[in-house]
Amino acid sequence: MKAYNDYLAAEQAVKDAEEKAKAQAKAEQTYFAQTANGKVVDEKGHIMVGYTVKGNQVFDAQSKLVGTLTQTSTTRRIANTVKQENAKALPQMGDKQNNNTTVGAILVGLGSLLGLGALGKRKED
Repeated sequence: MKAYNDYLAAEQAVKDAEEKAKAQAKAEQTYFAQTANGKVVDEKGHIMVGYTVKGNQVFDAQSKLVGTLTQTSTTRRIANTVKQENAKALPQMGDKQNNNTTVGAILVGLGSLLGLGALGKRKED
């Protein structure tokens, strides 16, 4: 009887190892992205609630490995969702100011000064 129980335990261990290997292989082929505010986005662009990131691996609420984190968006849906979520996030302390905004403001200011100067000359003539 002991030999039979040992056989069943070994058989169960083999099944568990096979399932774990299949889950690992599937997780390596499933990609997620992370937004600036820490949300995890799947390949279809859905925000996954309860998922956590450790290193470059993504885990579900039961701490099972479900995928890997990618630095570049693998689908257009991921890219759009990440872009929208990042736009919602408030700027963090120490964020660099966009140089295009500063240059644009200076150009608008100079343009308005030149325009007002031209209007003033016309009235004097």
